[in-house]
Amino acid sequence: MQTQIVHESIEEYKRYNKVLEGNKSYVNKKLAQDEDYFRKLAKGQNPKYLLIGCSDSRAPPNEITETDPGEIFIHRNIANIVIPTDLNINCVIQYAIEHLKVHNIIVMGHTCCGGIKAAMKQDSVGGLLDLWLNQIKLVYEKHQELINSFTEEDDQINCLCCMNVREQVLNIWRNPIVQKSWQEGHPVMVHGWLFRVETGFIEELSLEDSIPEEMSKIFKIKFKPPKVQSPTQHEDEEGNAISPMRARRRFQRMQSRIETGIRHFTIHMQNVNEEEIEHKIVENIEQDLNV
Repeated sequence: MQTQIVHESIEEYKRYNKVLEGNKSYVNKKLAQDEDYFRKLAKGQNPKYLLIGCSDSRAPPNEITETDPGEIFIHRNIANIVIPTDLNINCVIQYAIEHLKVHNIIVMGHTCCGGIKAAMKQDSVGGLLDLWLNQIKLVYEKHQELINSFTEEDDQINCLCCMNVREQVLNIWRNPIVQKSWQEGHPVMVHGWLFRVETGFIEELSLEDSIPEEMSKIFKIKFKPPKVQSPTQHEDEEGNAISPMRARRRFQRMQSRIETGIRHFTIHMQNVNEEEIEHKIVENIEQDLNV
């Protein structure tokens, strides 16, 4: 018995040591490419995105998007859940919006998710985990007719993965920090992704234009206007301040038009350069929004 424990401990230490050796290899590779790489990295971060993902070891955000350290601000938990009362994630959202000034928040779920699978069963997984999975069970209860329409268990799990991402996107829209950001003229785009472990590809989920409108009025917050109008507060053509709700709708429509326009012009106008595509998208948005 003791011999077996010693043998297993040695094997575990070897695996642990392999991780540290991997770090040395990583440093050497980076320095070979740029001897000042880490000095530059130490000067600060300027991420353009906040990604809220699952803790699953098969879904590493930087690796699957080929982004470097400093490009994505990341928060991960079991099954990528955005709980309104979770101080941890709310601090992350606030810091990302108010200090890092990110304009894009991504909720990334993934197929074959163990948390989602566990939430679909009645078996206890123990203590705090059962409480955490209740958040997913609420999503399951809401969409069970659709989910149970699939005959294969894997399809049911993946369907709930999608519905869970969508629900967490809604939770971000409801977040007071995000709503206040819109009012102050700092529009935040919210995206839903599903990382397919079995193929390696990210699927951008189609989130209809009306998502902010699906929020009950109970969740919509009216903030007191600042004593001095912010220079970034939005005005119409005549210089009148635009209401927070109108600004939110305006930017959400703008986000949708930008994404739709990019997809359309890159597919149907492959020989057109980026400047021409950008010009056509801006032109379409201005006509649609009457800017």
